[in-house]
Amino acid sequence: MRWLLRLDRTARLVILSLVLGVVGGAGAQLFLWLLHLGEALIYTPITGAHFLSVKSALALEQAPAYHLNWRIPLATTAGGLLAGFLVYTFAPEAEGHGTDAAVKAFHQTKGLIRARVPLVKTIASAITIGSGGSAGREGPTAQIAAGVGSILGKLLRLPEDERRYMVLMGMAAGLSAIFKSPLGTAIFSVEILYSGMAFEGAALLYCVIAAAVAYAITGAIEGWSPLFILPTEGFGAAGDLAWYGVLGVISGLVAALLPTVFYGIRDQFHKLHIPNHFKPALGGLVVGIIGIFLPEVLGGGYGYMQLALQGGTAIALWLLLLLALFKIVTLSLTIGSGGSGGVFAPSLYIGAMLGAALAMLLHMFGITSISSTGMAVVGMAAVFAGAARVPIATLVMVAEMTGGYHLIMPTMLAVALSYLVQFGLTRHAKYPTLYEAQVVAPIDSPAHLELYTQVAGDLLRHRDVRLDEDILASQLANQAGSVAGIRLGGTHERLYRMRLEAGSPLAGVQIRSLGINDLLILAILRSDRQIVPGGGTVLQVGDELVIAAVPHAMTVFREKAAPSSKPNATPP
Repeated sequence: MRWLLRLDRTARLVILSLVLGVVGGAGAQLFLWLLHLGEALIYTPITGAHFLSVKSALALEQAPAYHLNWRIPLATTAGGLLAGFLVYTFAPEAEGHGTDAAVKAFHQTKGLIRARVPLVKTIASAITIGSGGSAGREGPTAQIAAGVGSILGKLLRLPEDERRYMVLMGMAAGLSAIFKSPLGTAIFSVEILYSGMAFEGAALLYCVIAAAVAYAITGAIEGWSPLFILPTEGFGAAGDLAWYGVLGVISGLVAALLPTVFYGIRDQFHKLHIPNHFKPALGGLVVGIIGIFLPEVLGGGYGYMQLALQGGTAIALWLLLLLALFKIVTLSLTIGSGGSGGVFAPSLYIGAMLGAALAMLLHMFGITSISSTGMAVVGMAAVFAGAARVPIATLVMVAEMTGGYHLIMPTMLAVALSYLVQFGLTRHAKYPTLYEAQVVAPIDSPAHLELYTQVAGDLLRHRDVRLDEDILASQLANQAGSVAGIRLGGTHERLYRMRLEAGSPLAGVQIRSLGINDLLILAILRSDRQIVPGGGTVLQVGDELVIAAVPHAMTVFREKAAPSSKPNATPP
């Protein structure tokens, strides 16, 4: 594979995006097979029931009637026990939702994911969801291909930035295959990294290629119809746009509540003084008890989303509201206890039920022009767009998943309002979004720290900016204060920061007397003022020095500046 390293960077990443597209498509099919196997081996034998699929829901005119099934907690508890043992024995980092793990790999671990994690995540998620756990199937598929991308990047010894791109490309491929949304998931992979309106734009082209290949594989196997099927009815009148705006505001409120409940329950499980291996079983037990009375919230919930999209009348108003509320609770219990699965599909579920409920309520008050289907589709997009802070990707994804392209206008309005409401309400929240590993903007990501500090260092080197307390208190100061310093562009020099300590033999010495080649003191911060030094400037104890130097020269300077052990030592 060394020939890949000899290629131009763009050509190499294009080839690797094609490879990861195949991995994502195949990985999604493998996971779906394991998911059905999990249901067949755990949920169905214990409970005697099946999860409602999209295909089955299409044949129904109303929600199926359920009798109280007291065996459901046995299935969910058994699944939690198996998943907990698997995860906490072999790969504890595989707990939770996989997309967040991919985001964390991009920002914090230089694109590195342990090789065993994708396998453990795949099996644990199939067990969790297949036994009735309330979670989505997108997280595992995202982590399968993202994990393979990380492994390939490590084997090929790719540069750090390319390894990070491999994780994003894999995530796009896995999500595209599971949701049949190539463009939306490609955008999602570069938007999900940041909770502010920012994108990892340089990776988008490669994510598009990977997502397209994965979608082609899924389409060839499953067909090209969208994930959800909408009726042929119209989508309401233009005058109804205001009601979609109301839905957007309500969705923003729910989207602000969702991460608070999700991580609040997760934190409570962390405080429990029982072995981690047993916590998913406890979460599964509580989910199963809820499932006795509301089995609709178990599993992925795709069939019930389809029922909501078929007009909302298939499910009673009171039940729609209960399902939206308890899906938040069961999702939080399943994943927060240490179970494995995704949060995207459950968020869509919450939005679909919320939108269908609002439409039904409006119909009760005589506003019959509003479309129940349209409100359910827009609700799907609005809740997740706010809760995950990914408005653009969600807008495209939901349109591709449902084929509801005529709903772009109301979806745009609702998504924007939901995002703004959620952002405003969670501005100072402990957990502002569903993705804990997100950072606000690229400048906050360790992935870009070296680039930003290098640019800042170059500006200081050329004295294009002033040194002040804000700079000294920033990450730039931390980097410059390290032994390695900050690499400056186009030169062997590095930027360093150091403080002249009491007892230093250089205190009282003029800069021209230092006699060190390849070293330049750029600035001195002394008390409350900045000094641009010259040859005659005298160094003083407490001076904060910003220095551009080659590493060897800086080593010599540090040795000369070190406080002397002799009380009457004279400066050189």
